[in-house]
Amino acid sequence: MSKLEPGTESWLEQVQEDIIDPDRPIIDPHHHLWRKRFGRDYLLEELWRDTGSGHNVVKTLFMECSAFYLREGP
Repeated sequence: MSKLEPGTESWLEQVQEDIIDPDRPIIDPHHHLWRKRFGRDYLLEELWRDTGSGHNVVKTLFMECSAFYLREGP
C-alpha cells in the first residue's frame, strides 16, 4: 500500500461529506486560493468544484492578508 501525501487528490478523496440538507443555503466564512502551495494549486476551478459538490453554497468570502506582500523575506 502506498503512503498518501497530504493535499494530493487521492488523499482528499478519502473522505466524502454527506449532503444532509441540500436546500439549506450556506455562506462559507472564508476560502483561500493559492498557486503551487503544498505542491498543488487551489484556484477558482477547484473552489467551484468543491462548492458545487451538492452543498448549497451561495456565497463565500475571499480575503488574503499579506500573502506575497514581499518578493523576498518572511
